[in-house]
Amino acid sequence: MKFIKEGKSENMTRLRQFDVDSYRILAELSEAVMFEWEIHPDCFFAAANWKLNFGHEPIMENFSQNIEKIFFMHPDDKDVLLEYVNKIKNGPNNLSFTQNYLKFEMRLKNKDQEYIWFRLRLILRYIDDVHPDRLLGMMTNIDEEKKEFELLRYQAQKDLLTGLYNKMTTNTLITEYLENSCLPDKKQALFIIDIDGFKEVNDHFGHLFGDAVIADLAQRIEKTFRETDIVGRIGGDEFIVLIKNISKLELIEQKAQELLKYLKRTYSSNGETYAVSASIGIALCPDHGTFFTDLFNKADHALYYVKEHGKNNYALYHQKLPEAAYNNARIDTQKVDSTKRRKKSFHENVIEYVFKILYHTKDANVAINLILEVIGEKYDISRMFILERTAVGGYVNTFEWCNYDVESRQAEQQDIPKEAAEKFKPYFDENGIFSCVNIAMLPNELRQYFAGTPVRALLECQMIEGGVAAGFIGFEYNEYARMWKSDEIESLSFTAEILSTFLLKKRAMDKLQVVHLQTLEILDNIDSFVYVIDKKSHETLFLNKKAIEFFGANKIGGRCYEFISCEDGPCDYCPMLFLTDSLDHVAQEVYLPKRNLWFKAAVSRIQWTEGRDVCLLHCHDITAYKTK
Repeated sequence: MKFIKEGKSENMTRLRQFDVDSYRILAELSEAVMFEWEIHPDCFFAAANWKLNFGHEPIMENFSQNIEKIFFMHPDDKDVLLEYVNKIKNGPNNLSFTQNYLKFEMRLKNKDQEYIWFRLRLILRYIDDVHPDRLLGMMTNIDEEKKEFELLRYQAQKDLLTGLYNKMTTNTLITEYLENSCLPDKKQALFIIDIDGFKEVNDHFGHLFGDAVIADLAQRIEKTFRETDIVGRIGGDEFIVLIKNISKLELIEQKAQELLKYLKRTYSSNGETYAVSASIGIALCPDHGTFFTDLFNKADHALYYVKEHGKNNYALYHQKLPEAAYNNARIDTQKVDSTKRRKKSFHENVIEYVFKILYHTKDANVAINLILEVIGEKYDISRMFILERTAVGGYVNTFEWCNYDVESRQAEQQDIPKEAAEKFKPYFDENGIFSCVNIAMLPNELRQYFAGTPVRALLECQMIEGGVAAGFIGFEYNEYARMWKSDEIESLSFTAEILSTFLLKKRAMDKLQVVHLQTLEILDNIDSFVYVIDKKSHETLFLNKKAIEFFGANKIGGRCYEFISCEDGPCDYCPMLFLTDSLDHVAQEVYLPKRNLWFKAAVSRIQWTEGRDVCLLHCHDITAYKTK
């Protein structure tokens, strides 16, 4: 390996050949930056790739006096290296055996004058048993690893269904903003938004449809506010918003009225209509309090008042607002009349069965094909198809059902150009529906697409994702021109909407599964212990690869204190104890006496299934530089 010497080559002759070869191989394999400090006469040498990383050649003389001119360290990270070098310089009595090897992370300025993360490994060599001779070092760029971990933390802040902040993150962000960032001459408004009637929609149409409703409403809420405002989902059908820095109080009333308008929806099935709306409670900072809990309680009081007085309205908290007797501001608990929920045959309510098939399915492809079949037969359709947009912008026929005497065209529709698939796009109505009674009546430029096919009438529905076409669901009829009845259009378009919602969610979940696998791979390659622990039961729900290698795979499901700390019960030094209702992330140094280990533990609350109170712990072994 070539070192930067500048006339100091005689000092490098003391390196054993074994060390030189080892350095060279490590550098080639890991792209690490290798360096050496010769303690006497205090000279510093570095590998040739030092300049490639940092844009300069290091000062070689008086290393212990010029550390900060050689390593351009982040101010928050420099103490570890400075203290270690000072201990070495001041004599061997300042070092314990465990400090002959030191590993830590720090930020250094690169050649572009940006701080990036490096992992440093230092090995101290001795002339004899007492006197240190030289310090060998290796630096590895871990900036991408750090960014990936921060991305994982970011993802842990989000509600997976809506993409809004989850409850814990919302509480933290609002609390921190109110305590540290409020402008003294501005007001802040806290909105608690509860969806009226959602339970009936969810119960009647199924959880899949309920998810789609919540996701849609969440998007409407988010679009109503500015990017700088804090918008989160804090319950199944409950949302919270902090509007920052309000100059005019009229804005509060304007936003509340917009929400009432945008969140009012109706869903019809089998002659019955189910409506959702919003009830909103509002509190102001500093008028009604300056802390999050105070504002939440005041806004909640106003929300209760609205729920008790007819719903579908908003109220601003004031001291004379009477107490409400409403017992549950989150969901309606009123029972549905059992006569309205009697068991129905398939033909009485095909839509309900479609939901049930999708909701209970274990194989989405089988379920969708079954739905296409039963819908096709019920409404006398010749052919049904689903076209989905590909990553490159074209379309592919992913599902098809044909009546017994109709030939399949799925094979020829595997690479449909965008212009062909979107041929009817200008003709769709505001509900995303195109209805054609007679193909022969279409303009020539559209009629050409049906040349050589038996299609006589067509009903096509758009699949919309993010405001753009994500696909199309079509219903073809081959016998003769067909006047589509209004109830047929309503049922078929509603079925298409259900399938569209299900498919888009399935594709999103497929992507999420890929992200999940990638996340696990990232966690397994982090050079630290990562655990997920149930805060209440102390059950271990997850261990990354490094933790499994250290503790064993069979420890998943066990109590963390039994195998991590080797204690008989919950540890009184557990970092999870530092979390509070308003504090969801803590970094703490922890000593495990029965293992004689020091950990630097970062603990955060994260979302988990079944409403568990779960924590993510990211632990570094810092015993090497804590032990003296």
